[in-house]
Amino acid sequence: MHESRADIADLLAAGAVDAAAQRALLAIDAASPPPAAVTSALHFVSLAVRYATEGQRTAAREAFDHALDIAAGESDDDDLRPRLYRNVAAALAAAGSHASAARCLEAAIERGAHGPVVWQRLGRYRLNAGDAAGALQALDHAQRLNPTAEMAADRVLAELELAPSRDTASRALARLQASRPDRATVRWDYALGCAHRQAGDAPAARASFRRALEHTQGDLAAHELASARAGA
Repeated sequence: MHESRADIADLLAAGAVDAAAQRALLAIDAASPPPAAVTSALHFVSLAVRYATEGQRTAAREAFDHALDIAAGESDDDDLRPRLYRNVAAALAAAGSHASAARCLEAAIERGAHGPVVWQRLGRYRLNAGDAAGALQALDHAQRLNPTAEMAADRVLAELELAPSRDTASRALARLQASRPDRATVRWDYALGCAHRQAGDAPAARASFRRALEHTQGDLAAHELASARAGA
């Protein structure tokens, strides 16, 4: 496997993504893993290809390595299904299928996925699917596990969607100010813009949305990005 990993790394460095994938497939075939392991390994190869085509070379290398670990029986994960479901959920969300992403992540949780990031992602998927109440439930759990500024921002977005009013906006603004991070994040600024807009303060909303749009980096769903652009 060591030679396969070196070959894959060289091919990725040269931008030969298809060749790297083919080299990984040959290594998996040579290892003759059981069918379940083959399925898992192939999933991570496809994930590696996606990362590589997006220019995320380090993530691609890690995904290829994980695929080879699975094929060789060297993975530390006894049950890879939680990770598989999480990856599929992320792909569904990226494609705009937020309700399906939420259901897939719920399946991951049923199979052992845990932690504040998992619950925060579930909250975002539910919110983007129009389930503000379900989003708030998931985000409350995430915040209990690890209260952060981003958690507070996501929770505020759910509250604004669930019960839109000036009173809700006023409480949201107070909560955001109390959780203000040292360095404002895209989602925090976006939530601040939404709260100002619902409170009727158009100039403050525009300023917040403009800050959010400076460095989106994929942190906003398509409809959130459109909303921020419209508000800026």
